[in-house]
Amino acid sequence: MEQMREERELKICLPEDLGSALMDGVVLCHLVNHVRPRSVGSIHVPSPAVPKLSMAKCRRNVENFLDACRKLGIPEADLCSPYDILQSDIRHIRKTVDTLLALGEKTPQPTSTFRSWDLIGFCLFHILFIVLMYITYHWNVLTA
Repeated sequence: MEQMREERELKICLPEDLGSALMDGVVLCHLVNHVRPRSVGSIHVPSPAVPKLSMAKCRRNVENFLDACRKLGIPEADLCSPYDILQSDIRHIRKTVDTLLALGEKTPQPTSTFRSWDLIGFCLFHILFIVLMYITYHWNVLTA
């Protein structure tokens, strides 16, 4: 329950140098998870023992963030590049974040109706298949 509440609240204090705060991808991954929970399954975060992430882990966070944005439907034209993030190019990062936040403000379309029709179609197909197997079996028994 605690984790669900934390996912709804995104409270992060950013330093004045915003570019360096975004460079490791941690804040961006948390942001995309705030818009759509569990969009990024694994986030590399600094620890007290190792307060600075390696460049490979930073790059992995950035790639995970961009992959999650793509899966959420952000157009490629609105996505910044990994290079933009790692080089702290705020202009391009801002365009991506603005698009992500706008996407988060939209209410999700109800998909339960489509799922219901999929389930009904699935059941009807299998019932029809079973009936045909039953008729075929009894037809073979009657003609033998």
